[in-house]
Amino acid sequence: MRADFGALSRELGNAKAAQLQAILELARRLTVPQAEGRYTITSPQDAANLVMPQMMHLDHEELRVLVLNTKNQVIANLMLYKGTVDSSVLRIAEIFQPAITRKCPGIIVCHNHPSGLIEASPEDIYFTQQCVAAGKLLEIDVLDHIIIGYHRFLSLKEQLRW
Repeated sequence: MRADFGALSRELGNAKAAQLQAILELARRLTVPQAEGRYTITSPQDAANLVMPQMMHLDHEELRVLVLNTKNQVIANLMLYKGTVDSSVLRIAEIFQPAITRKCPGIIVCHNHPSGLIEASPEDIYFTQQCVAAGKLLEIDVLDHIIIGYHRFLSLKEQLRW
C-alpha cells in the first residue's frame, strides 16, 4: 500500500504497476464502511472503522476531522493536514472551522502514526487538551481524538477521560 509508483514500475513495468495500484485502491475503497444515509458514530470503534482504511497505510501523518450533527452522523470527513513522517502542525482554529461553517455541534479529530504504533506522544496529549478547551469556548464538543496505527487505534478520550 505504501509502495511508490516509480519503485513498482522499475520492478514490474509501468502497465503492471498501474494495474497493481488500481487494485489496491479498489480494495481500500471496498473496506470503507458504507451505510444507508449518513454514517453514524456511536463509539470510538465506529470512528476508527471509518478512517482506518484511508489512514493506516500512509507513510506520512495526516490529520482528519469528522464533523458530526446532533445525531452523531458524519456530515464531513475532511483531511485538514498532510504532514511528515513524524509530525503535523495545524492551528486550533482550523480544526473547528468546518464545524462552524456547517453549524455542527461536534467533531472527532483523527490522525495517524506512520510507524503503526498508537501510543500518544506528549504533543498529541497537549494538542488534544487545547482542542477540548477551544471546543468548550465554541460550544462544539470534541467527542474524541483517535490515533490510527496499523489495524489498531487509540481513543484519547478513553485514555485521558475528559
